[in-house]
Amino acid sequence: MFETLDPYQNVAPIPVPGAVGAQAVAIRISGDQAAFWGCGFFGAQDTLHDDRGRHYFKECFIQGSIDFVFGNGKSLYENCQLNSMASPVPAGVKSINGAITAHGRASSDENSGYSFVNCSVGGTGRVWLGRAWRPFSRVVFSYTFMSDIISPEGWNDFNDPTRDQTIFYGEYKCTGGGANVTLRAPYAQILNDTQASPFLNISYIDGEQWLEPYK
Repeated sequence: MFETLDPYQNVAPIPVPGAVGAQAVAIRISGDQAAFWGCGFFGAQDTLHDDRGRHYFKECFIQGSIDFVFGNGKSLYENCQLNSMASPVPAGVKSINGAITAHGRASSDENSGYSFVNCSVGGTGRVWLGRAWRPFSRVVFSYTFMSDIISPEGWNDFNDPTRDQTIFYGEYKCTGGGANVTLRAPYAQILNDTQASPFLNISYIDGEQWLEPYK
């Protein structure tokens, strides 16, 4: 269990999209049953390595440009602010220069995935909600405000169409200019109440068994 008034920070400069060796992790969490309240995570590419295990993030501020929440953890992000610092995109230009998540679930046997509930997404650039770092990548956004920095297609299959049948990218009752699902990638799922239910609270990470109330 962690709380801090000081940020977890990596001050490496913002990389050009596609740059090799530009990853600059601010923190890596790979232990099971870890919780963060009111923490700040600051970086550019690969800010928060949510590597593996069950984790809970509440009222945290997470900033980055490319894949700034990545790994193969099974984590619930609640009331968090996700801030893109990707370079601003000129009006009329459709290029993508960032991504919020890059989840690394490699097979259907792995019980992992990121769930964002009551969060907000803003900042600069034009970014995807997630891209499929591994072929069974799983990410869900629910009740989240998305500014218009989110690209209309929303998601990216890592330029590998064979992953379209195995990735799980879901959205549920999100709002804001970036939440328009009309032009979403065909493999993105607009969840109904039943489909969204497992992702909406601490039961997603078995939190009732280990998560202690914050004091």
